[in-house]
Amino acid sequence: MLDTLRLWNFSSGTLPAIQDFGRFFVLQTCQRTLVLSAGDVPFASGKLPANEYLEGETAYTYLLETICGLKSKLIGENEIVGQFKEAYRILAASTVKDTRLLVILEKLFKDAKDIRTEYLIGISQKTYASLTRKHLVSRMKAKHIVILGSGALAEDLINQFKKKATVSICARNTQRVNELAEVHGLNIIAWENRFELSNQAFIANTIGFNGILFDADFFESWSASHSERLFVDLGGPSSIQTSMTLNDGVVRLQDIFNEGAIVESQKQQQIELARNAMLERASRRRDLLNQKKLSMKLGTPHSVSDMRYL
Repeated sequence: MLDTLRLWNFSSGTLPAIQDFGRFFVLQTCQRTLVLSAGDVPFASGKLPANEYLEGETAYTYLLETICGLKSKLIGENEIVGQFKEAYRILAASTVKDTRLLVILEKLFKDAKDIRTEYLIGISQKTYASLTRKHLVSRMKAKHIVILGSGALAEDLINQFKKKATVSICARNTQRVNELAEVHGLNIIAWENRFELSNQAFIANTIGFNGILFDADFFESWSASHSERLFVDLGGPSSIQTSMTLNDGVVRLQDIFNEGAIVESQKQQQIELARNAMLERASRRRDLLNQKKLSMKLGTPHSVSDMRYL
């Protein structure tokens, strides 16, 4: 089954036209867009040029490295796990989903958890959310923070902020905004009122797309309105347009990456061990899924030694 896995890795902000969208796994993050299929080519125009195209065991290893945070600029960060699970939830809810992909992803979650536990405890750097909290709560002592967006990263920020500050949320997905507001006790700012946010001193943006969400005029007004201010832009690709920098109160994603840069040789050794384990686990997972497929046809059980991987 693993031999059918196909993976396309596109640049952040790229979302090619996909046939039967709900049949395939699509993950969009601030660093990449991943499209997975179990044998089919999901694009109307056939194989599209991507940064990377991988198959089978190699694709599975790549996914392990990605979900374990080893492909992130913040090595070992955990937020990618939530993004994978949200994309999985969307696939699982689809009426045209490919169940082979669900099986592979379920095994991926298990293998990633095992590898993190065995090799990457202590390797995880401060996450985007915790570094943003340091800027907004610890350094600026913000008492009211507006979060833009309603995805997994937005909820991570909510959890970081809500015990120390009043949190408001502004996003396009009304249903998701209402859910988050009810669960976390948030204030809601209507999406159509987002252009009035220049009156808010402390803002964390998680929305990324190829367009301008807040332009130079917004930041000029925002800057003039607040002597103490901070706008943290975690969107990828960035949807803000301003020449303002960290010194002016605008923290960009690259600033967060730089703050979390990893250099310790001991951690690098842990990472190498983890990567070697991923290669072994991907090979083992391929064999086990093939055995499972065969045993389902023949009605024979797996060996006891294999059960801990299933």
